[in-house]
Amino acid sequence: MQGYKKLDSAEVSESLPIDFSSKYSENFPKLLKALGVSLVVTSYHAHSVMLIRSKDGKLNCGVKKFIRPMGVTVSKDRLTISTAYRVLDFKASPQSYETVQQGSLDDLTAMSKKLQDKERDNDAFLTMRKEQIAAIKQSDVLYTERASLSTGMINTHDIAWGDEGLWVVNTSFSCLATLSPEYGFKARWKPPFISELTPDDKCHLNGMAMLNGAPRYVTTFNTTDEKDSWREELNGTLIDVKTNELLLTGLCAPHSPKCHDGAVYLCDSGRGQVIRFDPLNHTKNVVCTLPGFTRGLIVFGDLIIVGTSKMRRSDAVQTYPLAKQMQPDETQCGIWVLNKHNGEIISHIIFSGDVEQLYDIAVIPESTYPELMSADDAVSAHLFEFSKELVNEKI
Repeated sequence: MQGYKKLDSAEVSESLPIDFSSKYSENFPKLLKALGVSLVVTSYHAHSVMLIRSKDGKLNCGVKKFIRPMGVTVSKDRLTISTAYRVLDFKASPQSYETVQQGSLDDLTAMSKKLQDKERDNDAFLTMRKEQIAAIKQSDVLYTERASLSTGMINTHDIAWGDEGLWVVNTSFSCLATLSPEYGFKARWKPPFISELTPDDKCHLNGMAMLNGAPRYVTTFNTTDEKDSWREELNGTLIDVKTNELLLTGLCAPHSPKCHDGAVYLCDSGRGQVIRFDPLNHTKNVVCTLPGFTRGLIVFGDLIIVGTSKMRRSDAVQTYPLAKQMQPDETQCGIWVLNKHNGEIISHIIFSGDVEQLYDIAVIPESTYPELMSADDAVSAHLFEFSKELVNEKI
């Protein structure tokens, strides 16, 4: 069973073996409140999805446990997450939300006997269920798990919904793929230098930028057609999916490309940079340099929201310029809000506990305090979201 624990910035979870404590700029919760949004952040290192929310002028971090969550994509009524072997799709659930708000689920013993289970309904289950109901009652929108697709360990990185369904970066097979119930994945595009689709993580294809409902740009760590070659040779690229052109080379472990106002924003992660690339005149500018491995980026109006991760102590990263500029202990795991036009830091969160690695960040619109319930959560057995289409009744 997946546990849930609400954590304020200075609170340490008693039920989870990870300290999610953080320090944040005073204006961070005010900024989220003013924008009417919240953030969802994935940390494969902590096996957690974090909901960064604002309430009563303070920042709140709701934590949900998943196995190695990576890519996340959000729309007004949908939130989709990739994990180690599956992709999970959550939808905003107004019926379930209203049922909880009305108190209809408070007393389990008042429900139909078929909805009760003597073996399941032990003290631990009832306590968890009570905590989850209380969490939903504090929220302003509830997302519940509606679908799950098994992919195998394709090492899914970025994900996004497009005109042809859900697109994923299949890093193991060095390709872009779409998902459907019929297959683990459908390979749709591979870099021109990749010869065969084999699970060899050849160039570490990881980032995907969507444009007009389809993938348009990707990032890779190099251009080599050999198993795990990126661990030995770094020559990061930005590639045009439509033309197969290598627009940028010489990047250092790039991630998280996004299209916005005719430009491509991406992380030159091994340098701790956010860069802006103009596809028309092929110019590249550094927006900002941050004290960590930049990864996870979203452009929201005039703001850039980007994550940084701590540098790991391993041979694979010793060639990163960031490793030559800073010691691993000097780098920071955090979330930064930047002025898109000049790179000025407007606000930030620094994780001061055990969280060291972030992968992806997305904005949840029109919600400052969302809640997320997976199919494994205690209260989910009694959350019913349905449509009424009775053929024998006039509706």
